[in-house]
Amino acid sequence: MQTQANSKLAYHTSLLERGSYGLYFIGQNIVYVLVSQYLMMYYTDYKFMTPAAVGVILLLARVWDAVNDPLFGVIVDKTNMKSGKFKPWIRISTIGVPLALIAVFAMPDGLTGAAQISYACVTYLLYDTLYTICDVPIFALATIMTTNIKERTLIIGIGRMAAAFSMLALSVAVMPIILAAGWLTAAALFAIVAFALILPINIFAKERFRADIGDAGTSLKDIASYLKGNKYLLIFYVSMIVCSMTNTSMSMNSYIGKYMLGGPQMIPAVMITMTLPMIVDSFLIPIINSKVGKFQILIVGLSIQLLFSAIGFFAGYTSVPVFLIINTLRNFGFGAFFAMSGMFAADCVEYGNYKTGKRAEGITFSIQTFASKLTSAFSAGIIGTLMATIGYNGALPQQGPQTMDGLWKMYMLIPILGLAIAIPVLLAFYKLRDKDVQIMALFNQKHITREDAQSQLSREY
Repeated sequence: MQTQANSKLAYHTSLLERGSYGLYFIGQNIVYVLVSQYLMMYYTDYKFMTPAAVGVILLLARVWDAVNDPLFGVIVDKTNMKSGKFKPWIRISTIGVPLALIAVFAMPDGLTGAAQISYACVTYLLYDTLYTICDVPIFALATIMTTNIKERTLIIGIGRMAAAFSMLALSVAVMPIILAAGWLTAAALFAIVAFALILPINIFAKERFRADIGDAGTSLKDIASYLKGNKYLLIFYVSMIVCSMTNTSMSMNSYIGKYMLGGPQMIPAVMITMTLPMIVDSFLIPIINSKVGKFQILIVGLSIQLLFSAIGFFAGYTSVPVFLIINTLRNFGFGAFFAMSGMFAADCVEYGNYKTGKRAEGITFSIQTFASKLTSAFSAGIIGTLMATIGYNGALPQQGPQTMDGLWKMYMLIPILGLAIAIPVLLAFYKLRDKDVQIMALFNQKHITREDAQSQLSREY
C-alpha cells in the first residue's frame, strides 16, 4: 500500500487524449469568444438595440443559468450510462453548440422592437443552455481520466493553454472576417471550425475512474448540503463571483478599440493585450506549479491585475503604446485566474470526496460554470445600465466626452473593487493546498487509509 503522497504516480492518459482535450477547448473557445466579446457590440452597434435592453437580455439569460447549471450538475452526477458518465453530454454539445452559435448571429434585419428582443432572448437562451451541456462535463471529465493530481493539472492546463492560443488567433481574425464576410457568414464559418475541433475528444478520451454514483446530487437540497460540507468550494467561488462580477473589462475590449484607439481596426490590438498574457500564463503556470503552490500563484496574479488596473486608469488612453503595454501587464494577472479556475474546482472535488464521501464532479463543475455565467451576467447588466447612464449610442460614429470618460472608468476602475474584496477573503479563509489535495486523492481512490491520510496532511480539515 502506498503511504506517501509525494510518491511518483504513473500517468494514465495518452498523448492523443491530452491533445484532443486541448482541441476541444480551442473549438469551445471559438464559440465562447465570439459570444462573450462580440455579441454585445453586434446587438448595440449593428442591430442598434439599446444598451439597457441588451443588459436585461443577458441578465435574464443568466437567471435561467441559476436554474439550469445546478440542475444539470445534479443530472450529470446521477447519470452513469454504459457509454460514459460525461462523454454522452459532450456528444450532444458537439453538434448543438455550433448550431446555436449560428442562430444567435442570424437575427433577421427586418426585426424591430419587441420582435427583435424576443429573437435575441430565445436564441441566446438556447445557446446558453447548450453551452452548459458542453461546459460542465468537459471540466469534470478530467477528474476521471486520471487520479494523478499533477497529470490532472497538466490536462486542465493544456485545455486552458489551448483556449488561450485560440483567443489569440481569434483576436487577430474575428473582426477582419466579420468586416469582410458579415456577421452571419463569419458565425457559420467559426461554427464549422468549432465542430471539427470538438469532435476528436468524443473518439479518444477515456473515462477510467468512474466512481459509484451513491447518493450524491439527487436534488437541489443535496447541492446546498454538498456546499455546506465543501467550504473551500464555497469560499473560492464566492470570492471569484465578487471579483468577476466587477470585471467589466472583459465585455468592453471591442468598445475601447473602436472608440478610444482609432476605430474597429484597433479591436484586434486590444484583444491581443488580453489573450497573449493568457497564453503565456497557461504555458508557465503548470511549470511554476511544480515548484510553487497554485494558491500563491493565484494571489500574485490577482494582485498584479489590481495594481495595473490602477496604473492604467491614471495613465489614460491618449498614448496607444502606453495603453497596450499597461493592459498587457494587467492581463497577466487575469490570465492566472483564467488558467487556474478549473484546477481549483478539481481540488475541491477531492476535498469534498474526502470530507463527505460524495464525489460530486457534476455539481462542483456546474457551480464553476454557474459562477462564471452569473458573474458575466451581472457584469453585462452593470455595463448595460452604466452605458445607458453615460449616454452611449451605438448608432453614432463617435461618442461624446462624458461617454468616453464613463467608458474608461468602466474599463479600468470598476474591476479594482472586486479584486480588493476577493484577495483578502482568499488569504483569510482558503486553506486548501496542493500537497494535501494529493493525499486526499490517494485516500479517495483507496490507496491509503484515512489514518494514513490524516497523519500526512499538513493541517486538520
